[in-house]
Amino acid sequence: METRLRALIVDDSDMSRRIAGRVVGKVFSYDEAENGSVAVRKYIEAIDSGTPYDIVFMDIIMPEMDGKEAVLRIREHEKSLEREKTPIIMISASETLEGIDGLVTGLLRKAISKPALDEILRKLFPANLLDV
Repeated sequence: METRLRALIVDDSDMSRRIAGRVVGKVFSYDEAENGSVAVRKYIEAIDSGTPYDIVFMDIIMPEMDGKEAVLRIREHEKSLEREKTPIIMISASETLEGIDGLVTGLLRKAISKPALDEILRKLFPANLLDV
């Protein structure tokens, strides 16, 4: 059985999650979260269950808990467990990474395109894991 990389797509817009899922789903199996607090919960649950995410795609502006706060909480949890940092790619139409630029791996502009995603993934993962 082939083991696929796992991703978490976080966005408050159902439409944005579906669009991201169509692109991301070509390489990853993925779960979705509609805001930062759900994302943090799912991230921690995935680690606890022994099936951590290989990458997180996080919207910046969301209700309840925004992407910046979610990133801070994920990084705090990783530090408490002495885990390596999971790549987190922020997704935004216009935001900058101010305040979290050292905590995230990169930025993708909405709507996510396959070429832009491929460029980031080639830097993060061995080519044999991306051949799907």
